[in-house]
Amino acid sequence: MGNTVTTQRKHERQPNQRAFTLIELMVVVAIVGVLAMIGLVSYRKFILAAKTGEAVGMVGSIRAAEESYRSETLSYLNVSAGYSKYYPDGSVGQKKTAWDAPAHTDYTRWRQLGARADGPVYYGYKIAAGTAGDTIPALSIANPPTFAAPNEPWYIIEAIGDVNGDGVFSRVAGSSYTGEIYVENEGE
Repeated sequence: MGNTVTTQRKHERQPNQRAFTLIELMVVVAIVGVLAMIGLVSYRKFILAAKTGEAVGMVGSIRAAEESYRSETLSYLNVSAGYSKYYPDGSVGQKKTAWDAPAHTDYTRWRQLGARADGPVYYGYKIAAGTAGDTIPALSIANPPTFAAPNEPWYIIEAIGDVNGDGVFSRVAGSSYTGEIYVENEGE
């Protein structure tokens, strides 16, 4: 009988020993889960915003190509016929599209402009250009800038994409009127 008492005392918790209860462990697991979810959402937003960076970079590249073209010809190149179809694919979506699109009706003018992407792109691009007195097409952004009647050659660039596939489009625009690049719905 003496052995039984000794064995029981070995397994009993001593008053100065501390252990985690099940509730404490569940609270820690819940906190870690919430922190992981917050981190995942932030990471996803960061990735989608980085994809919008493609359009901002390409609009800057197209601007540089248009300015180079103007320095040689004294006018900007009207790349997108009718300003209705996006390049390189006529439609835009969540998929990447190769930049070189020989089947596109504006392919020759895009090659002439010389604006190039490093690889496939998420966004579709279009450019309208004209001379003094020509009508400027409306940008399809929520708060488009108002441009004065042109008294010299001009261009506008518009990019559209749906990088997260939710049907809400991200739009990026630039023009010869200002050095600003307009971004709407970044990461959408």
